[in-house]
Amino acid sequence: MMNMNMNGMNMGMMNQMNMMNNMNMMNNMNNMNMMNNMNQMNMVNNMNNNMMNNMMNQNMMYQMKIINQMNNMFMMNQMNQAAQNTMTLNRLKKEFMLCSHDEELKGLGCQFMMENNNCFYWRVTLKGPEKTPYEGGIFTIRIAFPPNYPKLGPEFRFLNQIYHLNVDFTDQNKLGHICLNFLNEWTTTGKVADKPCYGVKQALIDIFCLFYNQNIKSAYNENMAQEYQTNLNQFNAKAKNYTQQFAKCPIFC
Repeated sequence: MMNMNMNGMNMGMMNQMNMMNNMNMMNNMNNMNMMNNMNQMNMVNNMNNNMMNNMMNQNMMYQMKIINQMNNMFMMNQMNQAAQNTMTLNRLKKEFMLCSHDEELKGLGCQFMMENNNCFYWRVTLKGPEKTPYEGGIFTIRIAFPPNYPKLGPEFRFLNQIYHLNVDFTDQNKLGHICLNFLNEWTTTGKVADKPCYGVKQALIDIFCLFYNQNIKSAYNENMAQEYQTNLNQFNAKAKNYTQQFAKCPIFC
């Protein structure tokens, strides 16, 4: 009986030991699974981090490339603009000298000066011709040259107030603007002025001709146009009065 009891106890202890061993094995397996899972998660995280880093590096490289391209384009534009300005400046200096010494322009009473020694802004006088309401007047015209001259033509404006169909003194944004086909074509297309001095000289000659021949079709003011057609003596009297009042000396200041 004692042996049987002992054997029973031993078997119970062995079963308990087996159970404990099984539990330990299960724990070890769980631990191993957890470790594997953690390793896998770490691997996935590392892969994601690497991918993110690669994407960020690629984005940064792309952005740097775009920035470099923009900088290069800006520098090229600046260099081209500087070269264009130098070419325009040299041309304007040459044209100023040619116009200033042109005998035909001198005969029209033309005198030239630059505003504050700026080659892009000239002031030029014209004498009102005899036997017109503008006789005795000295009219000053301001010429403003664009940076890309002569690809585009300059703007001509009277600085003296003048009573004339083709000179605008009603629109505050266009005071003194001259309506002349030659000027309009030159300003919008730049087709004329391939030959130095020709463009400015021809424009001033055409403006001088407007003292004699006003273009009723290009009149800025309808009331003035009607007066010109129906009461020319009254129109001329007003033009003469404006000449005496506003064009007695050149506007060079």
